[in-house]
Amino acid sequence: METVQLIDQILKEKLAAKHVGIIDDSDKHRGHKAAGGGGHYTVTVVSEHFRDVNLIDKCRLVYSALDDQINGQPKLIHALQIKTYTPDEWESSGLA
Repeated sequence: METVQLIDQILKEKLAAKHVGIIDDSDKHRGHKAAGGGGHYTVTVVSEHFRDVNLIDKCRLVYSALDDQINGQPKLIHALQIKTYTPDEWESSGLA
């Protein structure tokens, strides 16, 4: 399974995400030695789990869900830019 598909599956399962958007930014970081083989991704996650949760804890929820891909071997994710929304925020954002 490709990393993008794996990220999508994990976030939908662990965070009951209503929407997951993933952009693979790895090509912008070619030759980045510290990446250790992991990719760079921007993820947008819409989940009811984010209701009444502060921004830092929302990011922690996403990092926790993807811990094996960030810290495991092989290291599939090196860098992650995270955008989080509740379903209401997503609908009112105009991005839906």
